[in-house]
Amino acid sequence: MNRKTDIVVVGSGIAGMTAALTAAQSGKKVTLLTHGVGSLAISSGSIDVLGYVNGEAVSDPFKAISDLPENHPYRLVGEADLRASLGWLKELCGKAGLTMQAEEGNHQLVTVMGTLKPSWLTPISFCAEAMKDVLRIAVVSVEDMKDVHPGLIIDQLQRYPDLAKKEFAKAILPNPIHQAHRNVTPLDIARYVETPEGLQWLKDSLAPYAKLYPVLLLPPILGMKHSQKIWEELCASLKTRIVEMVSIPPGVAGLRLREIMKKALNEAGVYLVENTEVTKAEVEQGACKALTTIATGGENRWEADSFIIATGGLLGGGIGTAPGKAWETIFKLPLDMPENTEEWSSPNIFGNSLFAKMGVKVNEALKPVDAEGNVIFNNVRFAGRIVGGYDFAAEKSGHGVALATGWHAGMLAVKE
Repeated sequence: MNRKTDIVVVGSGIAGMTAALTAAQSGKKVTLLTHGVGSLAISSGSIDVLGYVNGEAVSDPFKAISDLPENHPYRLVGEADLRASLGWLKELCGKAGLTMQAEEGNHQLVTVMGTLKPSWLTPISFCAEAMKDVLRIAVVSVEDMKDVHPGLIIDQLQRYPDLAKKEFAKAILPNPIHQAHRNVTPLDIARYVETPEGLQWLKDSLAPYAKLYPVLLLPPILGMKHSQKIWEELCASLKTRIVEMVSIPPGVAGLRLREIMKKALNEAGVYLVENTEVTKAEVEQGACKALTTIATGGENRWEADSFIIATGGLLGGGIGTAPGKAWETIFKLPLDMPENTEEWSSPNIFGNSLFAKMGVKVNEALKPVDAEGNVIFNNVRFAGRIVGGYDFAAEKSGHGVALATGWHAGMLAVKE
């Protein structure tokens, strides 16, 4: 099959879906090619803009952008487009019934490991500000949920000076999924809570603790499609404040956000092709003419005027490696990495490393450039983790960069 649209986007994460949505909402015909479910399936569902620079905690990410290297994606995109992308996502989620809350600076989220994680734009049910003004807090889990241990969480939280004097209590709710023959996950319980009997189970189970503790910390189990409505109902009926904690995969809150974006893609008329892999790029005179994909039904050819590549990094399949070299996998663009692979990593496990920063070198238009800064393909842009020049893990900037570069790439493609 051969199909042509104005713009073809490759990638199912925040960057790819954002690029496709912004272009489609501006009136362009867009095809989105995806191979997997994207990083949202394992994410917190929050947008971490910038938590650390050179190992130092950042209170206001926007004031810290000037401290980043010139080739950092935030420096290339610019503060105005970064702010615009955050506002765009906040509005998109608000229309879907999910309030994303932003503070004047970074705020802390509680994780199921008992750590505090800096973030900027967060679902309201995760905002932990209520912990500041109370003394008594219950940490809740569910029987047979192996990855959420209240005792461990409490021990870790009490290492923080602001929380050291809080009175924490452990609470284990009965497992409502009796037919399960394995440990349950927050996703299992979240799906159950979407049902009337599941919501009633959660109300009844939390009621004794709500009478004693003004704040309850829960894993992300407050449903999937109606999480905010469930959160509001529980807080009101139990007369307590419920705070969801960031969990390890599966990323319940990330999947909530993914469903919102997928619904928006459908409403915007984006032609979504799932479970397909790009195998070939047709390039003529410095421009991409088409991409070829393979899926169960065979090969397909996708023509467009512009292409946006948001295939992720090593884990997403956007980067390939071999001893002494690395490359972008669709156009086979070589990445600038030392031949000695020992230099790719850092002896400090929490430090910056070339391994984490590897990616395609781009200009301010997010078009790929060579070592001298010359544009390689004039109608191709890269967005998200495939872009080089930043360390998403050390900086706590992954979703922020994905959102900003996806929005920036989509808006620029519309103008071509």
